[in-house]
Amino acid sequence: MQINQIKKYTSSKLALLCATVFLAVSCNKDLPEAIPIEFPDANPIAKTLGEEISSNPDYSIFKAAATKVGAMALLNDNTKRFTLFVPNNAAFIASGITADAIAALPAATVGAIVQYHIIPGKQFLAADIPSTFPNVQLPSYMKIGELPGTIVPIQMSIFPSKRGNTIWANTMPLTATDLKFKNGVIHLVAAVVAPPSAVLKDVIAAKPDLSYFRAAVVRADSGANLATTESLNFLLAYPVTNMTILAPNDNAFKTLIHGSIFGYLVGQGVDPATANDQATALSSTPDVFKNPALYGVLTAATVKGILAYHFLATNAGAGFQPNIRVFSNNFATTPTAYKTLVNAVVSVHPGVMAQATFTGPFVSSLTFTGMGTFPPNGPPFSDAPATAVSRDNHGVNGVFHIIDKVLLPQ
Repeated sequence: MQINQIKKYTSSKLALLCATVFLAVSCNKDLPEAIPIEFPDANPIAKTLGEEISSNPDYSIFKAAATKVGAMALLNDNTKRFTLFVPNNAAFIASGITADAIAALPAATVGAIVQYHIIPGKQFLAADIPSTFPNVQLPSYMKIGELPGTIVPIQMSIFPSKRGNTIWANTMPLTATDLKFKNGVIHLVAAVVAPPSAVLKDVIAAKPDLSYFRAAVVRADSGANLATTESLNFLLAYPVTNMTILAPNDNAFKTLIHGSIFGYLVGQGVDPATANDQATALSSTPDVFKNPALYGVLTAATVKGILAYHFLATNAGAGFQPNIRVFSNNFATTPTAYKTLVNAVVSVHPGVMAQATFTGPFVSSLTFTGMGTFPPNGPPFSDAPATAVSRDNHGVNGVFHIIDKVLLPQ
């Protein structure tokens, strides 16, 4: 294909799919507000949390883990208050963790598991968990201060939520609540709530099916100040925030790029077989985002506009920002619109339509529909929805769901 043919594509259908958007966030913004710590009265029960865990055989694996990292003395301290999300033995085994595994695991790994299930300073009862979207942020005993790029010790939060009679800690349903003891309360979880161990940039880097997404981020950051949240790459590595990303997989990007180029070429009179071959060759590698012949089409602003539509956002009074951590079980069970970073520029944009389907307390399907259509000019939200093929990939600074289509903002 001649380069001038490709450059003419800047006014074609692909260019019409995208909105220009810039991140309206600053690295000097306050951290997401967590639930304030309170110091409640002790419960009129003789046992401490530590004594209950020590004496109840159903908690023997949790006891082994807490003992290994020196947490039992803490849980016996009647001058402190705690909320514990405790996996009993069955929950540990359901997570693939036995007592022998606890003995074999490094102390740092066991410590992170134990600390992430302990909420210090407050007895937080089931009735204290609101049904508001998306969840409640509770700082745990787990510190993330030793992560690269983190200059202060920060407590990693756990995120309880409620819908109807079901309560979750992150994505794990509670099987029992409000077991009160002298210095706090225990809620039982169906399985271990795995703590995140890396920022989103690193978690995404480990996903082989997100190579186009990573290349798109690099293209979107062209010309941006890479040391600020003007850069998507910086934002993904910024540990002290909450984000939710809908990350299209490689096949999703290939399909959109191939279809756009094929449609343009056919419209220019190229025979379909030749157009298909050329579109297939151009879209076959994530290097498509750094192909100079396509710079006029895949401009940094265009790519950033597409990616911005895949970052959920809320307006906390300083414009729309990517400051919301939404697990699959936090989405509504009926089609519901959620705002994105596109709203930082187009405040009235309706956002992305999402719907979760549950089997019991667990999400069995999660879909997203974009406002735009391909080919363009179809009725809003009329395209087939994207399915989350991998849900709840958790990082220190947020969560992402891998989807099988690129969502279009217009």
